[in-house]
Parts: sequence; C-alpha cells; structure tokens
Amino acid sequence: MRVPAFPDIDADAIRKYEIDIGRGIYKTDGTAADHAAMMQALERIGPIDPEDRPPRSATATARGAALKSLPIGEAVKLWLEECKGKNAPRTVDAKRYHAEDFIERTAKGAEVDHIGKPSVVAYKAALQREGQTAKTIDNKLMSLFDLFKYLSNHGLYSPPANPVAGLFMLTKRERKKKSQPYDAFTPDEIARIFEPTSYRAAMSAPDTYWGPLLGAYTGMRISEATAIKAEDVKHVNGVHFIHIPKSKTSAGVRDVPICDALLSLGFLDYVAEVRAAGAPRLFAHRLIINGGYSKELSAAMLARRRALNIEDLNDRKSFHSFRVGVSTALANAGANTMQAMRIVGHNVGDSVEVHAGYVRDLPDLKKIADLVRHPIDLAALKYAGQFGAFIANRENWAEVKAEAKAADLDRRRANRARLSGAKP
Repeated sequence: MRVPAFPDIDADAIRKYEIDIGRGIYKTDGTAADHAAMMQALERIGPIDPEDRPPRSATATARGAALKSLPIGEAVKLWLEECKGKNAPRTVDAKRYHAEDFIERTAKGAEVDHIGKPSVVAYKAALQREGQTAKTIDNKLMSLFDLFKYLSNHGLYSPPANPVAGLFMLTKRERKKKSQPYDAFTPDEIARIFEPTSYRAAMSAPDTYWGPLLGAYTGMRISEATAIKAEDVKHVNGVHFIHIPKSKTSAGVRDVPICDALLSLGFLDYVAEVRAAGAPRLFAHRLIINGGYSKELSAAMLARRRALNIEDLNDRKSFHSFRVGVSTALANAGANTMQAMRIVGHNVGDSVEVHAGYVRDLPDLKKIADLVRHPIDLAALKYAGQFGAFIANRENWAEVKAEAKAADLDRRRANRARLSGAKP
C-alpha cells in the first residue's frame, strides 16, 4: 500500500484534529483554525487510490454475519398485524393460512434470511403435484410476495430480491381472464344436482343438504349460508327472514326473506330442531377453518359437480353459481335492480345507496324472493327430520369436540408427567 507523505505539517496541529482514512473519520476541535489545519492536511494528502481504500462493507458484513434474522413464525406475526390495518378479516385469515402452509411444507423453524427462491420453488412444486390450479397457486404466492415485501421494507429481510418474484404461473392478463364472472347453473344442471335420490345420498350432512338449497333460492354466499345462527332466523310482520349480520361487503349485511320454496322444503322445521337442541349455529358440527365454516360444503359441492360431470373448462362454476342464478332469475322475472341486489347483497352503486336503505325492510320484498323458480322436486326433497337426533347430540358439535379433544390431550400430558415423575 502506498504511504502518503505529509510535508510541512505542524505536529502540534495534527494532535488537535483527527484523520482516520481507514474508517473515514475527520474531526476537529470546533475552531476555525483547527478546521483550516485539517483541510490543509487533507489537501496535502491528496486523493486515495481505489486499491488503497479499505472495503467499506467489511465492518458491516462482519457485524451482519454475527446477527441472526427473525424466525419465520415471528416475522409472519408482525406482517399479519400490519395486514389487519389494510385487509378485511377474511383476507387476513387467508394470508395467515397461506403463510402457515408455506412454513409447514418448506420453512419450518427457518430464519427469514435463510429462505430464498429454492424454498419457494419447492413449495410451488408441492402445490403443483397436488393438482392445485394455477389461480390457487398464484393466490398463495401473492401472499408470500406480500410477506417478503413487508419484511424487506422494514429491514427484516437482507437478501436484495423478493424470493417469490418471477414464480407466478399466470400473467396479469391471464389472471384477469381467469377472474371473469361465474356462470349460473343451467336449468338442466340444477335438476341434476338436486335429483332427490342421489342428492340425499351424496349430501347427507346438515350443511351439505341445506347449504346448496339456501344458495339456490336466496343467492347467499357460501360463507353466509354456513354461518347462520338459529337466532338469525326471524319472523316479523308475517315474514320469515334470515338476518346476515356479517358479510364480505357492507351491502351483504341484510335481511333475506325466506321464500315459499324453502318453507315448503321444511327449512323452518330444521331451524326448530336446532333451537330445541340449543346449538350455537345451524351447522354446529362444523369447526371454523380459515375464518369460515364452508370448507366441507365447498368440497361436497365440488365432488357433486364432478360426479355429475358439471364442470367448466374456465373454472367459472362453483357454489357461487347459485348466486349468479338468483340474480339472473330475479332480473328475468321483472324485479328491479335495487330489490334484487338487496336480496343477494350486492352493492347497487353510490348514487342510489343513500335512497335504498328502506327497501330491505319492505314487507313485499318477500314477493320478490318468491320469483326464484327452479326445476326441483320440492315434495321429494322435503325435510323429514333426518338430522334432528344428530344435531341434538352435543358430542357432534364442533366446539364440544374441540373441548373434549383438548381435555383428553391435557389428561395424556398429565399421565406422562406422572409416570416420568415430572410436574405436569
């Protein structure tokens, strides 16, 4: 290394100021004379050749190597707290599920800085092997992308690039195409889905039996239909209706008249059985998963459609197709847009929202609900009390089963501790 010379520099002056080229430190005692002396010294030293300069990142690299990054589980908790401030609860639950799924499969116990693109590639490959759709996989990858973006922006992730970047299966245009509105079931498909003999056999649980019927005649979202409580089923001024207290949108909070078809099917008889049992929900046997109770119904509907070969190559038919069908049926029957949207819980637009509040409580909204017609044999599907004993047995309720499972686990731990001589 070339050693610079310092000709004609007063030794006493040098003691007053400090020059440390290696660390880039230049200090004076604060006086103008001392500052002038230091500047004179720097001028005489002159520029430093690049090869003589110590690497600036050496200290930072050594310091960074000694620091541990956050465990992925703790990082996810921080991220979800931020998500709560900008996302709906349902979206936060979905993001939590996606992150937990990723951790379980490929990143259990890892620190965030040790998670790179290979980990995400392995996760994506696992989802593909299971046959998950490109849209579903991309939804999970988007959650992970948001996670690592948050970590990077907050200085919690050191690698320079987001490990999810470049791994999405669909382009923005392709995703938009995949997000086209769902198609309604055709009358023939409705008749096949609700063919009495096979429907009773395939949809043999309370939620899988009543859920599709509620969807077909009210247009409820699957999350709404599976979360109904007995106390939400009301009777005011001669009209039976279902109150939806929580929904995807503000317009979804509404009162849905129970149409004559559902009354003929014996829906209120089942509600009476639930009330008599004291069950917390109409479908109390289902445990909440990812913020909702619809997982089993969704799987049952998918199996039902596949068994009947009712599928769409563009993935535009699902439980939501019932909702589209109700909106279409009401429009075709002459219902005005405001009335139809109040029943299914769609926004009708800011320009009329202020004036539309009274519509949801009009007694004649029941007449609008009765406009929905389907080629379904109501007499053959009439409820015959087949779920009464099941719902009356508290051991079938999800919350009770969860409590029993937790108590059993506590007993097992206590027994193991006693046998080992340790305290529980």
